[in-house]
Amino acid sequence: MKQVNLLDHGYLRYIDHMGGDIDVVRAARTSFDAAWRSGEDEKNDRGLIRYLMKNGHSTPFEMVTFKFEVKAPIFTYRQWHRHRTQSYNEMSARYTELPEEFYVPGIEVIGVQSADNKQSRDITPGQKLTGDEELKLHAIRKLMFEANSASYEAYQELLKRGVARELARSVLPVAMYSKMFVTANMLNWFRFLNERLHHHAQYEIRVYAEAIASIIQEKCPVSYEAFEDFMRKT
Repeated sequence: MKQVNLLDHGYLRYIDHMGGDIDVVRAARTSFDAAWRSGEDEKNDRGLIRYLMKNGHSTPFEMVTFKFEVKAPIFTYRQWHRHRTQSYNEMSARYTELPEEFYVPGIEVIGVQSADNKQSRDITPGQKLTGDEELKLHAIRKLMFEANSASYEAYQELLKRGVARELARSVLPVAMYSKMFVTANMLNWFRFLNERLHHHAQYEIRVYAEAIASIIQEKCPVSYEAFEDFMRKT
């Protein structure tokens, strides 16, 4: 299984998929009882896929599904779960004790609150920092680490005192890592990517979207190309 390591402790692991580009064209051609023609002419098949995407005939793309295992910070899941067309099963802190793994961003992605976008921050990758700027960012990162560590210590203390896991978890921060399995058809993955590959998407979910995009592109190159050309927002 292909795994892409992300952030400081996270990953996206490809589990499996069902179907491919050929299934998209078969589904489309079954409308006029010509599914048997699929696979005979790659140029025509590619043309049909591109026609479907360009003209919003989207249901044939639902014939392909992808499943992933994801390890990510809980606050990333809070954004991810807004995509209600996906199926999720997440690790539960009611049943298992969470390990001491929480997300602390590198200084290069801490950024500052955007002046013109209330929901995001400004990040300039590769930006040269002065010595004072770098010291300030390291101090911020240290503060984040210490706050998360203190919360985890409180969690451990509550467990030692016999507090139920389902209640002890209430002191944990949203930077804690969790795991989930997620499945969706390719059309709904494209809708997810349309939002989460966008340059305004939060960095911590965008890196997962980029990993998903690379896998779908590998498995269904014609459909992914059509998505990039006709559906994707920049």
